[in-house]
Amino acid sequence: MKKVISINLGSVVFAIEQDAYDVLAAYLTEIKTNLASTEDAGEVIADVERAIAEKFIALKRSERSAVTTADVEQVMSEMGSPADFADGESEADEPAAATSESTTSTASTREPKRRLYRDTDDAVIAGVASGLAQYFEIDPVIVRLIFVVSVFFNGLGVLAYIILWLVVPEAKTTTDKYAMRGERVTLKDISERVKKNIDSIDEKDLEKAKGLWAKMRGLLDACFSGLGKLFRVLAKVVRFVAGIVLIIAGALGIAGLVSLYSVILLSDKVFFPADVQTALETLEGSAIGIVAMFSSFIMMTIPLIVLVIAGASLLAKRNYFTVQKSVTLAVVWIVAVVVAGTTSLLQVEQVMQKVGPIEGRFNDSSFEVQWEGGRIYGNEHELNIVPTPPTPPNQPERITLTGTYDCLEDSVVIDPPSESCIQGLRTTEGEIYVIDFMLMSMIPPVLEPGDVITVSGPFIPAEQMSASWWHDSEVEGLLSATSVREEVSVSE
Repeated sequence: MKKVISINLGSVVFAIEQDAYDVLAAYLTEIKTNLASTEDAGEVIADVERAIAEKFIALKRSERSAVTTADVEQVMSEMGSPADFADGESEADEPAAATSESTTSTASTREPKRRLYRDTDDAVIAGVASGLAQYFEIDPVIVRLIFVVSVFFNGLGVLAYIILWLVVPEAKTTTDKYAMRGERVTLKDISERVKKNIDSIDEKDLEKAKGLWAKMRGLLDACFSGLGKLFRVLAKVVRFVAGIVLIIAGALGIAGLVSLYSVILLSDKVFFPADVQTALETLEGSAIGIVAMFSSFIMMTIPLIVLVIAGASLLAKRNYFTVQKSVTLAVVWIVAVVVAGTTSLLQVEQVMQKVGPIEGRFNDSSFEVQWEGGRIYGNEHELNIVPTPPTPPNQPERITLTGTYDCLEDSVVIDPPSESCIQGLRTTEGEIYVIDFMLMSMIPPVLEPGDVITVSGPFIPAEQMSASWWHDSEVEGLLSATSVREEVSVSE
């Protein structure tokens, strides 16, 4: 049984055995002692601790898996001896240097492998060009100039940059940054990089530049730097606007769905067409229909929630889509889609029985479905829904009658309008018609009861008239005269 403690190394928490901790603490103390007179001691120690933490992570060590003494010795062997920070020119330090060389002999025999990363420490946009420059050991200004020139070849440069931005990882850790430069993460390499001016190391391309290129390089570097600042400002504006738009769109969509479902479930649905009312009432009247409506609501709400989360992530510059949250939303949405589709199909037959029969026509490129309430037709490019237009009222039938003109009495017309005389026509078959002369374009002739006339015009049967007295009277209906011809004049 061994005692295990927790430590914070390079901002990472590890569980470590007590014996291993004693060895590691002595190792770091010796490094700090050798760096006591160095101006950048704090920065170097922080880099060393981060490098050791990354090596422990590579060994699968964490809060749950404790670091052992063997792990510490392996990392110390890879990092090298603390004597690497001592002054190598002093004769007194020669034995220590020899010890360091023997300790790191295994690591020194292996040539470090240079890896491709995005160098965000020297980035204009995303560090792609500077990362390629580090990998190929060329001036980053040349790589940026190549990207700019290739833009004029059908936008090839933009496409290539975006692909590399997505594919090439960012050099985040100390190990990544050293691997990007083809350097080992050892105490010797860290000390050499600190003893030399880091800025001068990064500017060795300037020392190599001569003549006209030296002047052009300074101008191009200033231009790229200005473009980078402009891009970052525009990116912030676009990020802010996009975040606001996504949040508003998602929130309005959710509010609209809640309002729509509230109207469907709580109102009398008088604003919906008759067929829609029938379909909704059918759905609400069964348990499967309720499940279909609820799952449809979830299916449409989840994408809107994703919009809100995406907008919040853009505004906060933080990814709120954790693995657990993303998997949960995806699973719930897929289940809702399956349940909504299944239950809706189960309700189609009942809805169609109440709405009316449906006839359809389907082929490879188009379809058409018809029912009493309208029709739906579409093809590869469009979809149209056309409701059935209301049936126009029946046009009055035009008839021509010959009979005797007369003033109808109360015994014939019950509860007539307030007129002194209801003008009518009695045919030889005994049928009685009310005559209206308002549609005539000419002044009607002066008629006396008993005159035989022929009348033509539109005829409305009594059963189609709205006033109740028409239905209770003996008349056949209303004849609106458009022409009147007097056939026989009767004189006493």
